[in-house]
Order: sequence, then structure tokens, then C-alpha cells
Amino acid sequence: MMNGKSYIEFRVSSFLTSHLQKMEGSSSTALKWIVTGGGIAGLTCAYLLKKGGHCVTVLEKHSRYEQLANQDGGVRIPPNMTRLLQELPGAKKLLKERAMKCVGVFFYQCNAKATTQQSFVGKMDFAEEIMSRSRIPSSSISSTLCINAGVEIRHEFEVIEIISTKDDPNSYGLTVVGTCGQRITGDIVVGADGKNSVTRKVLLAEEKEEEEDSLDMNDSILPPMKEITGVTMSIPVSLMQRDPELASFLKEENYGWLFMGNGTSIALSQHGPDLYLIDLTYGMPPREDDQDDEWLSGGTPVEKVLERVKEYDPRIKKLIRLASTSHWCIQTVYNLPRHISKLGELVLIGDAAHSIYFEEAFTLGRLFSVPSCNFKENASFLLNEYQQIHQKRTRALEVNGMDTVVLLGLLPGPEREGRNNGFRLTLDLEGADDATLEQVWAGYIAQFNYDARDAVDEWCMNCVSVANLDVSITTAKSSHRSFFHKLSLR
Repeated sequence: MMNGKSYIEFRVSSFLTSHLQKMEGSSSTALKWIVTGGGIAGLTCAYLLKKGGHCVTVLEKHSRYEQLANQDGGVRIPPNMTRLLQELPGAKKLLKERAMKCVGVFFYQCNAKATTQQSFVGKMDFAEEIMSRSRIPSSSISSTLCINAGVEIRHEFEVIEIISTKDDPNSYGLTVVGTCGQRITGDIVVGADGKNSVTRKVLLAEEKEEEEDSLDMNDSILPPMKEITGVTMSIPVSLMQRDPELASFLKEENYGWLFMGNGTSIALSQHGPDLYLIDLTYGMPPREDDQDDEWLSGGTPVEKVLERVKEYDPRIKKLIRLASTSHWCIQTVYNLPRHISKLGELVLIGDAAHSIYFEEAFTLGRLFSVPSCNFKENASFLLNEYQQIHQKRTRALEVNGMDTVVLLGLLPGPEREGRNNGFRLTLDLEGADDATLEQVWAGYIAQFNYDARDAVDEWCMNCVSVANLDVSITTAKSSHRSFFHKLSLR
């Protein structure tokens, strides 16, 4: 039996969900949205906004053929993302047919000499009631869902500039300009265009202006950015099956493998029935000769990766040589306090290297599907609420992600030995007391127990409570005035 609070939350959530299903095209105050970037974050956000009754156009710089032909890369789907993904039509079928369930991770420490045996230091079995994650090829998530919903997608539209179309600060309107001179105007632009985002450049310019205009120039400012370097390589599972030594990685197909080196770490995992991924991550700044790759470019020869993994297991080097190319990503993490522009015409999503981009898409889409809302009049208010809801969560995940990358890539010394001793606790968890289990799982629970839909529903419930309070106060004031008016008539 539900208590009062649970019942109200259930009713609010049910009402919003049913409203999302019925609202398409029904709002006379719908906004015209432009989403820059046709990746997972952009497409998800576009679909949800369209289902909320808005007009949505997605701008993608690559051709339709390039997107469909890309077979590299994969997506890790933790519990917080799985819950959201299953709300999309066809997602359950996709997960069933293409996803590989991950039930745990093996941890290995690379030794000084690659010829010596790698040290097995830990094993985490993901408890079903705490955490269950899946992995699918990135090509599995397509634009078909958006097209079927009525979203317009323009390929080969590379955004170079976003300019305001109205001088009135209380009005909305932005024009997005492409490299070939194409122009498209909308009420609000959503930047989901990745690490080289034009939207982020606009927000950074605004932030710089505010810093320059600040009267107090003595405030200490944290370093504005950090860089995380990652390399991804894809290998057909069929190639691994031909080599008994490499096939050993496939025997535990539902487990991931994590090897920790000197300043770097390597994660191995199968993404779908046909694809195996290698992810190399630096726990230190990029080297001078490291260069960022465009994801759909030809990539970088794997020989460069082999230069960075000399201390690793010979099997990993053999596995790397099977990859046709490597894709380098140097991700700058900006200390950007706001993800919306001053005038509320521009919003940035998908800026962090986490499943957070999916949460942001759902948060924005759900906010702009609030029942009986005049979106044109309340757009700025809703965007500010989006900022409040996601800001704390995003920052926490960014810090956690950077800390994890550094932790896994520690150099030899006391800190690394302490880390490995912590991993060794996971080797004997059977019969462990509550304190030990809490130590092992607390971080995962805090990170993956979040539901972006609940965050918006809670906000809606609070708004309803405030609105009812305002009505009560207004009614009381009206009755009060009426009472004194009757007295004066006497």
C-alpha cells in the first residue's frame, strides 16, 4: 500500500507519461527547436521534444551514408541509462537482440616487464539488485526513431556559427549557419555536437565576458579545463575466435576485463554478438604528439597505440594488431558553470563523457512536455530549471569520472598499492559484513540509482504544491479584502 507521498509521486509520473503519449502536435505554444548534432544525445533529445508537441530539426555534419556505414565503437549502458532507454519504442527489442549483458569486471595489474604474468587483483560481480549494465554497438542506435516521429534531419550541415536574430533581449530567435552558407532559424538551439561544440564556444564566450566585467577580480578561479585522452579500437569477434589465445577473452563474454598500467588503463569488452572493443585511457595529460581524431575519420594507425602499451600483456598487443585503425579522443572537461545562454535561447547537452548525456536529453524533453504549459512564455523559466536539476549531478559525475581515470592509471608507488589492496577486498565478498559491502558498492549505488524522470516529476510536484499554496494565499487575501469591504459598506 502506498503512503501519501508515494501516491502523489505515482500520480504525477503517470499523468506526465500519459500526457507525453497524447500531446504530440497538440500544443498551440510549441517551440521551434534546432538540435545541432545527430549522435545519441541529439537524436534522443529531438525525439522527446517532438513527442512533446514541438517542431524539431536535427543538423548533422556527416552524411547519412557515413553514419550508417560506421561500425566502430560501442555504448556502455549502466542502470540509470537502461531505465530511460526502455521508455523509447523498440528499445527493449534492441537490447534483447543486440546488447551484451555485463555481469562483472576482472581487474589486472600490469607488471614492470610485459613478459611476466599480469597480477589478478580484483573481481567485481555486479549484484542484480544493485547494478546491471549492458553494452551495444553504437551503430544500433539510429535516427529511424526520430524520422518516424516526424523530426526533420538535415545531413551534411556542419554548423560554424550561431547568431541572434532579434535585438530585443526578451524575445527568442537564433539563426544557425552552416559551412556552405545554409541558414535555419529557430526559437531555441540545443547543442549536442560533441567535444568541438559551437554551442559551447558561445557559452564560454559569455562566461569570459562575465569574468571580465566582474568587479571582484581577486576571486580565486579553479583551472578552467582538464583533458582526458582515450583511444578506441574495434575488432570483429570472428577474428578473435580464430586465435585460441585471444579466444580466452571470449570465454567470459559477459565480463569486462580491465588492465591497469603505468599512467594508463585498458578496458576490454564485447559489444553485441559481433564486435569487441579495446579502450585505452590516460590517467595523465596527453603527450605532445597525441592528436584528436574525428570519429568518422579514417583514424590513426594502431602502431601509435602499441608505443603506449609496452608494459601490457602480450595478448593485448596481439589484439590491438587485429584492429584496422584506432580513434583518438582528447576530451576537454570545461569548468562551465552554466549550460544555457543568458537569454535562454541556447542550451548545451551531452557535454560530459558519461551516460549523463542521456539523462540530460530526458530532463530537457520531459520539462518541455509539462502539461498545460505556455512554452513560449515560460521557456526561459524551464531552461533555468533544467540548469538547476542537472548542474549538481553533472559536476559530480565529471569529478567522479576524472578521479576514476586517474586512479586506474596510477604510477608505481604506495598509492597504487593501496588501490590494489582495495580491489583485493572484492575477491572475498562471500559472507562479507554490511560495512564491507557498503564500502564496495556505495559509489555505484550513488551514481546509478538516479532517475532523470523522477527529478523532473519531483520538480513538477513541488510546482503544484507552490501553486496550490499561492492559490490558498490569494483566496485568503481576497476573502480578507471582501470582509473589510463589507465592513466599510456598513
